Amino acid sequence: MSKNNDVQNNFKYTQLYDILVEKITSGEWKPHDKMPTERELCTRYALSRITVRDALDLLTKDGYIYRKQGKGTFVSVRRIEQTLTKFYSLRENIEAKGITHSNKVLSFKQIPAVGKVMENLKLNPDDMVYELIRCLYAQDIPYAVETSYIPVSIYPEMTLEKIKENGLYKTMQSFNIIPERATENITAVPVSREDALLLGIKTSDTSIKIERITFSRNYIIEYTVAFIKSDFFSYRVELN
Repeated sequence: MSKNNDVQNNFKYTQLYDILVEKITSGEWKPHDKMPTERELCTRYALSRITVRDALDLLTKDGYIYRKQGKGTFVSVRRIEQTLTKFYSLRENIEAKGITHSNKVLSFKQIPAVGKVMENLKLNPDDMVYELIRCLYAQDIPYAVETSYIPVSIYPEMTLEKIKENGLYKTMQSFNIIPERATENITAVPVSREDALLLGIKTSDTSIKIERITFSRNYIIEYTVAFIKSDFFSYRVELN
């Protein structure tokens, strides 16, 4: 292929990319809608398959679409941007954007606090904590696996039923011990085999690992570790 043809192909696939992004961001194509096939796009826009494939690859890379083997290509849920200026609830942020949020409880039990859990919660050896493991969903697509550790001594009557009904933070507030601030440590890490299966991604993919320690006044009331799909979530930091 000549240099001129390369330039022409690049221009065409970026044009197609812009057209398809507009259809997604305008709401014409909604999350989980099935995309036209490569052949249909070739016919509709009079483009070569290589050009269409380049545009779709870029849409996939930028998180606008996702592929299901043997089923086709679908519109992704919009990437969630979180500004790091104040205490936040990811669930409330997602719902504020008009996106349905849900979760599936994988495990809820009391365990002794040991190792990093004991260290981060400032507990004594063998103090008991609730361990809550959940898979989180936006528009029925899994986006995170989250494990929360909460001191039993602070919330002695916490139950799974209350958490399912009200959400974790609202349940914590019902005990008049309200989450007020938090520290977070954010890193990019490989995905474990177990989490990859839950999130529907490859073990070669990278996830965002967020470790959060939550405070109420001077008390540490929660330690959470979450692994979030990197194509779903981004942080924006404001610097003054």
